[in-house]
Amino acid sequence: MSSYNGQLYCDSSGTPVYPQVNDYPRHGVQVQIPRITPEHLYQSNASAVNGNQQVYPNENGFGSDSRFPLFPQQVNANAPLPIQARTVTNGYSLPASTVSLAQVSVQSFDGQIVLLALAEEYFMTAFGQSSEAEVHEREKDINLYYKLIATGLGCLDAVLRQGRLSPILEARTRLRYASVLFQETENYMEAEEALSQGILLCDRHRFQDLKYNMQHLLTHVMFATNPKASVKFLDGVIKDVEAYRHVAWVYAFRFLRATLSLSIASAQETLIAINQFRAVTTLADHNGDNVISATASILEAMTCLRRSNSAESIEQAQRTLAAARSSQLDPAFQRVPQLAAMMHFMDISCSLQQIDPIQAKLKLETMHLMLDAMTYSNNWTSDGVVRVSLGDHTAQSLPESSQIPTGILQVDSAGAVCVSLTWLPKDEIYALGYLFSGAVVLHRNAMDGQKSEQYLNEAKRLIGTMPHLRTGPVALLEPRYLWQRLLLCQVQIHLIFALCARTAWPTAKEELSLLKSNATDLPEPQLAPVSIFIHYLDALIHQATGDLASALTIFQSPIFALPTSPPNTHASPPLQPQHDLSLLAVLNTLLIIRSPTHPKHSLFSTLLSQLEPLALANPSKNIHAAYYLLRATSPTSTTSDPAPGIVKTKQYLQSALQAAKHTANNQLMCITLNFMSWKFFKGVVGEQAEKSARASLQLAKKGRDSLWIGVANGVLAETLEKQGKGEEADAVRREGWDVAGRLPVAMQREVDGVAEQDEEAETIRVA
Repeated sequence: MSSYNGQLYCDSSGTPVYPQVNDYPRHGVQVQIPRITPEHLYQSNASAVNGNQQVYPNENGFGSDSRFPLFPQQVNANAPLPIQARTVTNGYSLPASTVSLAQVSVQSFDGQIVLLALAEEYFMTAFGQSSEAEVHEREKDINLYYKLIATGLGCLDAVLRQGRLSPILEARTRLRYASVLFQETENYMEAEEALSQGILLCDRHRFQDLKYNMQHLLTHVMFATNPKASVKFLDGVIKDVEAYRHVAWVYAFRFLRATLSLSIASAQETLIAINQFRAVTTLADHNGDNVISATASILEAMTCLRRSNSAESIEQAQRTLAAARSSQLDPAFQRVPQLAAMMHFMDISCSLQQIDPIQAKLKLETMHLMLDAMTYSNNWTSDGVVRVSLGDHTAQSLPESSQIPTGILQVDSAGAVCVSLTWLPKDEIYALGYLFSGAVVLHRNAMDGQKSEQYLNEAKRLIGTMPHLRTGPVALLEPRYLWQRLLLCQVQIHLIFALCARTAWPTAKEELSLLKSNATDLPEPQLAPVSIFIHYLDALIHQATGDLASALTIFQSPIFALPTSPPNTHASPPLQPQHDLSLLAVLNTLLIIRSPTHPKHSLFSTLLSQLEPLALANPSKNIHAAYYLLRATSPTSTTSDPAPGIVKTKQYLQSALQAAKHTANNQLMCITLNFMSWKFFKGVVGEQAEKSARASLQLAKKGRDSLWIGVANGVLAETLEKQGKGEEADAVRREGWDVAGRLPVAMQREVDGVAEQDEEAETIRVA
């Protein structure tokens, strides 16, 4: 693949010769580009410097003593660039300059200034039409996009080669040039060279803030080719900044160091990221930067949950969130609704990891109050930028140097100096809030009027109405589009589980087809975790609709192979869903083949022995409940001596019932009570037998599970007959037959009491 060499060539007539589109490969790492504004461009090269005070140009290009508030912003690797949309005509002509050349004084007119202005116009025009180009992938639009980028780069390169700029304008131009090179091409060496020369220039003229911006970008450029060298360089920069006591920049570079460590995705680097957040918290507490401290604490909690789902990591995350809550009443914190939303999301995540539905519900109500109160706040940002305010003491310690309006530090609406990070815009935060809401109440979906489905469908609606591709550089639009696809897939996965729990199999099958269609847009690294859910849900629906052969084939596929040992408690949580689904696949396999008449029944004992240590070592009590229920209903739970078998069965059922109650898993409680009624009260005359059967039927109706409603009706009908209540027994049995008629065709059978144990094995589902 060829690379752009930074020059714009012309033919004999002076017409620019554009590089080919393949010379500009799109790059995945994103950097927020500081734009050179017209105020920067229309400045005389002879601008005087009176002592230590730089004379800035006014709107007509002449010097003025009044400074405009220019502060660099955070260059965030995941930040979409906020660009004002430009109108592009059908002929793709360039829009007029934002500042008319007539406004520029004669003494400031220079060919270099024209080239700089043209470069920005080329970039803005390309960014303004890149959204349409990315959606339709039309070759004409893509070619035009990269031609415009190439022309703009050529203009900047020509200006830099002439070498007649003022030092501050040259530094800004080099930063802009390197930013576009890094973002739109793979010319990393040339970008490094431009930044290295710019850093030397800033050192000579003491442009400290511009130097830090360049070092920040240089770290990103180096990370794209050599991550180890990049983090080593960044560690040296942090030491230098700490020596100069430029506290705001210490925050910025430590946040960047943590971001790069998390990108490497190793246990050691994750620990380094946690230490970086703790260092920021300690320094912020010392300087009274409460919002910075809260931000670092929230990000540390997020990293702890990402690191492991062990009880230790969850407790550590909860401690850091408690520290962050101490800043909730700070006015500066209340101006950043994204931080409050992030804190609530992490808090709910802790309860979901602990499978504590009561606490999760309480935290969900608090989150709803916060999001409702902030719905019409003016502090939301459309581009997802989070402006974290610094304290007065830290703001006063900023170095006296040249500053640019877009970079790492900037000023918020209240006039406070902020460190700019990038997370999610308002619409995506609310969609994520609906996803959390649906996940928290998923276990009560059927009992609460399908509230979980309502939340999840609202999340789908929000995602569908989002501007999937905002105007801006193509390199920044693709990750945003990918994130929205991932969010939609997660919403659909939860929705399918909710539909399966209330046996809405046709709707679940339709939603699964949509999920498969949406997942086709995902690249391989993001597709893998979604794919295992698709396979499991596909097998689950086959099993529930009576296609046991297809379900067994999927459950026994290599994607659900059991690990040889329990996972490390400090393993990355992304591995946990795959491990849990593998256990569930084996549980369902055992339920299918447990009948002695099944052709693969010989595998039962081997699979059960492999499953036992993994299931009991799993932190999920739902897995424990399903395993104990399987042991209680399997032939291996009894021996030739009936007394020990009955005792062991009771122990397994008691353990299963306790675990299901702890997690409020209505489905597992329903199955357990139905089996207990059939196992221990079959043929028994007494009040206790009738109470047990009625309780089983009530739970089945709450869960709206047609299969278990039919089973419970059969158990209750048989019990009522033994009690001499024949008329009521007939009514209950007819109700059971009606419910059985609504089951899938392959699953329909006559409901006359409870099915024999070998028949029941093929209908129990672990969803």
